[in-house]
Amino acid sequence: MRRRLTFLIGAHKTASTHLQRALVAQRAALAPAGVGVIGPMPIGGTLLPLSELLRGRAEPDLLALASEGFLHKHAGDAETVVLINENILSASLAPDMAFKDGQLYKFAPQRVKRVLDLFPGHDIQVGMAVRNPAGFLVSSWQEHMKGHAFRPFRDYLGTAEVAEIGWLKPVRRLRQALGDTPIFLWRYEDYPTIASRVLHQCMGEAGARITLPESAANPGFSARALDYLAEVGQVTPETTAEALRRFPKGPGYPAFQPWTQREKTAMSERYDQDLQRIASRGLARVLHP
Repeated sequence: MRRRLTFLIGAHKTASTHLQRALVAQRAALAPAGVGVIGPMPIGGTLLPLSELLRGRAEPDLLALASEGFLHKHAGDAETVVLINENILSASLAPDMAFKDGQLYKFAPQRVKRVLDLFPGHDIQVGMAVRNPAGFLVSSWQEHMKGHAFRPFRDYLGTAEVAEIGWLKPVRRLRQALGDTPIFLWRYEDYPTIASRVLHQCMGEAGARITLPESAANPGFSARALDYLAEVGQVTPETTAEALRRFPKGPGYPAFQPWTQREKTAMSERYDQDLQRIASRGLARVLHP
């Protein structure tokens, strides 16, 4: 059975969890339209380990059989299947994984390719949100700290040249790795107004059946909440919940802002230029509101 598969691969900290939860929660509404949704947990528990076996330790044909069984188990006979897991890009937001040598997701292209290679004979497209590095790096730092000791932001960045970090290189490398596989992108900053287009790209008219929650899945920390976590010294589920409760990000407690005006301007200019080049060079289709 030939299916239409859409892999939503993140990126991290681009409202991916918000979209994941909405789709997984409303699978029953999509089933009559022939659309299946496979969320992060089964992908992380099964597909990612299978893809690692493609490093030469197992026969591709046998792995393809396993992936067909995976599709049938989690999506039945759905002709269109949306598979969602940002850890396909990277299993970690540690600096050596998230922006090693000034490159976002340096190891992502081969990680993504190995997953897609599990599904020969299907029509595949890949979707990914991108985000201004100024916000992406701050959010990645906060996410990476969870479950660990507090780490100052500039320590997380290390010697990275932030003005050199952008999306053109990772998307170009992804295009080179995936060949003719269609890739579509959208900006995280457009998410509230672009979500309906993203859903339509994934599943056609069935996307209109999805209602997105109004609240953010992971709202992030205010500057004061981060001060609290620094004082406590550990970013555990308990201290995280307490920081969010006592110092919720909003007008009363502004977001953490580590950048100089020069850094913000450089990153924003690079972000805009990268998206223009990605579109003009045909590296990916860029969705706009």
